[in-house]
Amino acid sequence: MAFKLWSELNPEARKKLKPDFGFRSWNSLSEDEKYKIWKYLESYFFNKDIRKERYTENYYEFYEKYQEEREQKQKRIHLTIYALNHKYKAQTYARNFLEDSTLNSSCHDFYEIFMKQDANVVMELLSLYCKILISERKDKTTYKIYKTKGETNEKYLKRLQEWRWKDFDKFSEDLNGIFTDFGINLYLTRQGFIPRQEEKIIKEIYEPVLNYLSHPKWKEVSMLLSDSFDEYRKNIPQGYSNCVTNTISSIQAFLQIIVSGKTGKGEISKLIPEAQKGSLIPNDFFVKKIFDNIESVFAHERKRIATPHPKEEYATEKDAHIILNLAMIFFQHCIQN
Repeated sequence: MAFKLWSELNPEARKKLKPDFGFRSWNSLSEDEKYKIWKYLESYFFNKDIRKERYTENYYEFYEKYQEEREQKQKRIHLTIYALNHKYKAQTYARNFLEDSTLNSSCHDFYEIFMKQDANVVMELLSLYCKILISERKDKTTYKIYKTKGETNEKYLKRLQEWRWKDFDKFSEDLNGIFTDFGINLYLTRQGFIPRQEEKIIKEIYEPVLNYLSHPKWKEVSMLLSDSFDEYRKNIPQGYSNCVTNTISSIQAFLQIIVSGKTGKGEISKLIPEAQKGSLIPNDFFVKKIFDNIESVFAHERKRIATPHPKEEYATEKDAHIILNLAMIFFQHCIQN
């Protein structure tokens, strides 16, 4: 018989020990909460307190046993701050780095931005950090990830894909666990930050779908979905309409690749029956009705609130949320097939 914690036996204790903050923005966090989040993520970054040594230069401590790994993390922070300044020159969020482009300046600015800047800047900082983290394993030849004897091409490519995402997946898993505990309304995926859903929806639908679509084969689909999430986070009617447009376009691109191997040709209404005829997506009665209905919903919503056509009205957050969820369900059914 397994021993149970007090919180497992007492629901009231669990609520007290782990309160439900709901869904809140980064900007609503207190300085102490942001500091706690930093401390939980510190092993990925560095000790915020600069070491002042008597006989050597001052430095920020990075937590890695081996010099090569330490240097890799230092380079990651340095490049993140460089990229942020280079991308947003007029704002120059990393002012110290602009004056003195050293590792110490980049660490100082990284922490200051994390603690004091608006949510949009902090999430852009973390996004750039993730992009650099992912790029470190992009070139397989650097690490000599070769096909083993007797290994099928399919198994090799799967192993290679898992290896390429390993560091990012570990970081996102830890960050998402922390964000969920603090009630932050964002969730990090291989396509970038998305609006946080209920945990069951994220784990069973969004995460598997977005991981699957991170394969180079689905690059155009992934880019459109990434744009969808970017537009959704703008929290304005135009952004929600753009989100709907990009989401529907991602469905179209997905079907085009399935049917013809590349994007560029075919409307959803014609692609769905063609894909079903070739057994490329499920064709049973129940699923067929789902797809028929989804296609008509997409067509209706594209006319009503999407951007390429004269809109009847702007999309709301609820509209965009529903279309995103429908699209994820659509992808999931196709992938399972």
